[in-house]
Amino acid sequence: MRKFIYLFSLLILGSCAKDTNCANSEHAELKNLAGLDGCGWVLELDNGSKLEPQNLTDFEIDLVEGKDIHVRYTEIEGGSICMVGQMVTIDCLSED
Repeated sequence: MRKFIYLFSLLILGSCAKDTNCANSEHAELKNLAGLDGCGWVLELDNGSKLEPQNLTDFEIDLVEGKDIHVRYTEIEGGSICMVGQMVTIDCLSED
């Protein structure tokens, strides 16, 4: 019984990580910077700043240049090869 409760809890927590109802989120636009060394998909916020998401592939979203999304994220320490923005972990992502 404990194993069942443990597995059920993991399923619930795992589904929360990919929440599609993003309260307190920010509007962003997907940008493909694959032409730059070490870059890939980044998120550009309305204020022009860019975010380098480390877990974008965890979310079921069609990666399309210019797509409007809403995102809630946590900034993380470290550097990237791309170096165009703040490295983040996405907590929540929803499509407009």
